[in-house]
Order: sequence, then C-alpha cells, then structure tokens
Amino acid sequence: MKTTRLFSLLLCLSVSSQAFAQHVFPEVVDNCYLDQFVYETDELLAKLENEKIIEIVTASWDEKTKSSAEGILGFQVLVDNRGTSCLMSFRNETNIKTKKLNLVNSVNDNLKWPRMPQKVSVIVVMEFKKGEITMKRMGTKDMKTLTEVGG
Repeated sequence: MKTTRLFSLLLCLSVSSQAFAQHVFPEVVDNCYLDQFVYETDELLAKLENEKIIEIVTASWDEKTKSSAEGILGFQVLVDNRGTSCLMSFRNETNIKTKKLNLVNSVNDNLKWPRMPQKVSVIVVMEFKKGEITMKRMGTKDMKTLTEVGG
C-alpha cells in the first residue's frame, strides 16, 4: 500500500506541475523529433517485458549502485515506428545523481522495441527499495491524469 501511495504522489506532482504538455516529467531532454504521437491509455501499445526495460536502464550501473539505489525514477520515452527510443523527459527522485544514471544514453542507444504502426509515448515509473526494483507502465486517457497500464 505504501508503494501505491508513493507512486500516486510522484504522479500527482508530475502531472500538476506540467499541465500535461507533451512532456510528462519536469526534466526535459530536447533530442526527440516531436511530431505526432499517441499516449498509451489502458493497454500497452509498445510491448517489452518490464525486466528487459529494467535491465537496459540499469546496465551501466555498478553492483554497488544497483544494490544501494533508493527512491523513484520516472521517465517518458518516445518510441517510433521502427522501435527506436528517444528519452523525452524524466524525474529523478532517487539517491543516485542524475549523471550517474546515464539515462539518456541507456534509453536512446540500447532500449529497442518491436516495430509499431505509429509513434507512442511510453511512461515508466521505477521504484528502488532495499535492493529491489519494481516498475509500472503508466498511460493517460484524458491528458490530465496518469493511470497504470495493463498488459
């Protein structure tokens, strides 16, 4: 239950401060071509196993960093029709410095998805707690609130 409250708090803060522009999180990475794209709503459009996403995001971290990580990391990825990722925005509320996360390179260079008919905004929220990593995929129907997306 505590985890749910933590995710909810993070998401409320993100959404209220951004008024749901194209970028969901406050730290914006300006390297994506933002023409037309859709948000996931109640089903996953860009399908990739959570474990694979976690593996790629944390691949450049040493074991000490992985085991001592605490907090929440939220990020938004634009996935094009070829399955290429582009990090759009993020919020780092972990005990790891943003530079050490190596998030831009990990996502843009290594996170590959299956081909899709259109560009999709994928929203990921990871929680690091006592050496464990949990992850949720988020989406929106009304462009104001985020909800968990099911498989």
